[in-house]
Amino acid sequence: MEAIEFVGKLKERVIENDNKVYHSLLETTIEAKDPIWQGVLLVYKNMTEAQRLTFLQFIRMIQVNTLSHILGILDGTTSFSENDVNFVLKTEEKDEKINGYLQDIFLEMEEV
Repeated sequence: MEAIEFVGKLKERVIENDNKVYHSLLETTIEAKDPIWQGVLLVYKNMTEAQRLTFLQFIRMIQVNTLSHILGILDGTTSFSENDVNFVLKTEEKDEKINGYLQDIFLEMEEV
């Protein structure tokens, strides 16, 4: 798997699919047991359609920022601390490093 394919699959699964799940849950859940979901549902149900769209866009923005940050850690451009180790991400098919520019690839995909 090439880096661009890896990032594309991450983006599809972690952002696009999960965002659809959140949207569906917010639209269809009538009652929740989890206190956080109870509060979010109460707020969401009282929003206008425009506010709901903005709220979903905000959730997506958080997802994008989080995935970007994780890819930066894998690339070595973002670190946990001063004494971090460098990560090497490879696939079983090829013994080639695919990280180093994952965050850049992802952010380029997001600009489209």
